[in-house]
Amino acid sequence: MTGANAYHPHLVRGRSRAAVFGVLWSSLHTLIPSITSGAVFFVGAYFLSPADFGLVGLASSVVLFMIAFSPVAFGEALVQRQSVARAHADSVFWLTASVGVLFCLPFMIAASPIAERLGEPAIAALLPVLALRIPLELLATVPNAMIVRSMKFKLIALRTSIATLVSALISVSMLLAGYGYWALVISQVSGSFVSCAMSFWVSGWRPGLATRPSALWELAHYGLFASGDRMLATMRLDLIVLGSLGGNVLLGLYFFAQRFFQMLTQLVSGALSSVTHALLSTLQDDREKAAQAFSIASFVSAAVSMPMFCLAGLLIKDLLALLPEPGWEDAAFAIQAFCVAGILASVGVVQAALIKSRGKAHWWFYYQLVQQGSTIAVIALTYRYGLPTLMVVLVAKSFLIWPASLHMTARLLGISIRAYLAVFAGPAAATLAMGLAVVLTAPLLEMLSPVAGLGTSIALAFTIYVPTLALLSYARIRRIRHLLHQN
Repeated sequence: MTGANAYHPHLVRGRSRAAVFGVLWSSLHTLIPSITSGAVFFVGAYFLSPADFGLVGLASSVVLFMIAFSPVAFGEALVQRQSVARAHADSVFWLTASVGVLFCLPFMIAASPIAERLGEPAIAALLPVLALRIPLELLATVPNAMIVRSMKFKLIALRTSIATLVSALISVSMLLAGYGYWALVISQVSGSFVSCAMSFWVSGWRPGLATRPSALWELAHYGLFASGDRMLATMRLDLIVLGSLGGNVLLGLYFFAQRFFQMLTQLVSGALSSVTHALLSTLQDDREKAAQAFSIASFVSAAVSMPMFCLAGLLIKDLLALLPEPGWEDAAFAIQAFCVAGILASVGVVQAALIKSRGKAHWWFYYQLVQQGSTIAVIALTYRYGLPTLMVVLVAKSFLIWPASLHMTARLLGISIRAYLAVFAGPAAATLAMGLAVVLTAPLLEMLSPVAGLGTSIALAFTIYVPTLALLSYARIRRIRHLLHQN
């Protein structure tokens, strides 16, 4: 190291290669956890009821509410900043570590009053255990940022895969042993513990004492707005409000549908968010290359997310029919509604990466503030009319607000909204062809067993979608390959 500016520097050469391999490794680090979490999720649904899921969902949302107010997103500021000194990293570490311990204490001291206040005394025993996630999540902030800043995504894949597998093993073992919803609780804490330990191990970073207030001040503008954005995404006020107003069963169905949606979203966002943010941060002074990188990331996001959400929405009823516990079929429509909104969520991951990489974290914060605030209002106004009505209004609201993000994106890139939307034409048409094929062949598959029918539908969808996309987007795919070889 030859100076402060050489501390975990951004890549200058080989960025495209690092990004491509970063996406591949990040895909691995999301694919393994998503498959594992999905298996645990449905094993849990096999043993637990919607009310059990609602209880854990409420307790988890309360703990996440506290994490939401933490400065964990200062790690993003370390990634985005062009030059980082040792003092920046050390200052962020001791800030997040102190806040983590401070935010954990109320749940250790006053779990029962908190539970009584929420009208659900049963979560009093869960809160002190789940609260251990708070310091664990915050301790890993800086080592995670150092890994992403250096674009060493192979290490992230290693960390996440090991943490997920350990958590899944514990969860399934406890479910089989009859520990009920405690299996979900312990798996969350164990996952956070292993992930934190692995972050320090694979990053090689260790905290020091080179702290100074001015270092935090230099990160403050970006860090505070990024923390606000993370707060809105993490605090789960929708679960708290719905649980308080609608009860555990309604919350359990909503939580189940939302968790399924999040697992699908993670398959796309987990592979693209950190890679795209890191890559675009290195290109923030090169508008042309940044626009090219953004176009590639947007196309990849749409090409993966559109068929995935479409197929999930079409087959979810058949999938839920495999669960023996009664009542889960009532979550089918909610999952389908989330799948419609999922396309916006996956595209939004790339939009957020662009906006934040340009130092405009406050733009994305205000956008998310409107989205989350309106979600709470919709829940409060529609919960009494049932989950289907609530979900229809939620999805409609999301689409009405989405044009604001289009405007922000087009403005930063200096292109028209029409030119930006053209990126999604090929994936959208290929997805439509795939969906029609699945719907039209569904009656022919009724003679098969449920599992065989699901497998055949998925194979058919893949067979239709891939060649159709390759045909419709041939010119774009060739251009992407050419750009990657150039850079």
